[in-house]
Amino acid sequence: MEIPPHPKPVRSGYLKVRDRQSYEFALTSVAVVLHLTGGVIRQARVAAGGVGTVAWRLNAVERRLTGERPSQRLWEQAAAVAAEGARPLRHNAFKAELLKRTVERQLRTVGGTR
Repeated sequence: MEIPPHPKPVRSGYLKVRDRQSYEFALTSVAVVLHLTGGVIRQARVAAGGVGTVAWRLNAVERRLTGERPSQRLWEQAAAVAAEGARPLRHNAFKAELLKRTVERQLRTVGGTR
């Protein structure tokens, strides 16, 4: 997945969650790009990997972030919609919750809290 370049000021980061250091594959991963101007998120790009067969953009999370001021409450609300529409299988149902927690953690890391 490719995330297009953004105008500055941009904050970005990538987090890969693995079961053990020796494993190369991710249980989940999240890339976040936030374009902030005047303390407001003007544009957000959030992509997830490791929880499906391909990486994909989390459009619902992006919509929840856009136009808002960074805060812990916003990160929680945005992460809550990260797994909307997910259809986990019997042996990987834990990944929906793991995805939400990973999104929230990466949003806090990239966007900070107030």
